[in-house]
Amino acid sequence: MKKITGFLLMSLIMNLANAQTETKIIAHRGAWKEFNLPENSIASLQKAIQLNCYGSEFDVRSTKDGILVVNHDPAHFGDTIELNTYADLNKNKLSNGEDLPTLAAYFSAGTNKKHNTLLICEIKQAVTNKDLDYKTTIETLALAKKMGIENRIVYISFSFEILQTIKKINPTATVLYLEADQSIATIKNANFDGINYNYKSYLADQTIVANALSNKLKVGSWTVNLIEDLQLLQAQGVTLITTNQPQAFLNKLVQH
Repeated sequence: MKKITGFLLMSLIMNLANAQTETKIIAHRGAWKEFNLPENSIASLQKAIQLNCYGSEFDVRSTKDGILVVNHDPAHFGDTIELNTYADLNKNKLSNGEDLPTLAAYFSAGTNKKHNTLLICEIKQAVTNKDLDYKTTIETLALAKKMGIENRIVYISFSFEILQTIKKINPTATVLYLEADQSIATIKNANFDGINYNYKSYLADQTIVANALSNKLKVGSWTVNLIEDLQLLQAQGVTLITTNQPQAFLNKLVQH
């Protein structure tokens, strides 16, 4: 019995070690929090690249005059983005003096030099007009294609329909679904590449990861900020970790 217990313990240790070497760190809205930078700013993107993060996550919305911008919330300084022009919105600069980033500027800053950091692009759902979801999606894809950076981007969304649109337009695009409201079979049948759920979903149901991996899906988690949660997710086999603490997490991985 002791031999069996010892074998299981050794297997667990080996699995955890493998998970740690496979873990990929994604900076949530760029590496902003640890460096006192505005979230979703070009400066936070550049810091994530400097840290050699696997990816830097950001959010895309569209203004009233059709300019794609990078901003998490539906409003910028209290003004609803899709109801205001870019010129009016940009009167309010980010805290470091940056313009409200356009997607074109963000894409350029994230790909104009040789590095390994991917752009993890979350296309946000509109708050006033659902038809805007489709427009924002196709224009984001068109811009990536025009700039020749399609292979540098991973797409994520809470909208199943947005990801379906991406796969219809570009079947080779990598897409990860953010909402834990569909079965793994449904996600697989939609030809999505994986899931990227809130970490609490995996802690509540430890069958999710095994089911996803058995279906050859990528598995990621957001927004993981505690080392103990990172370790629990690694033990399950989650490899894509989105965090507000990318430098601390990268340092932890190096220690192992």
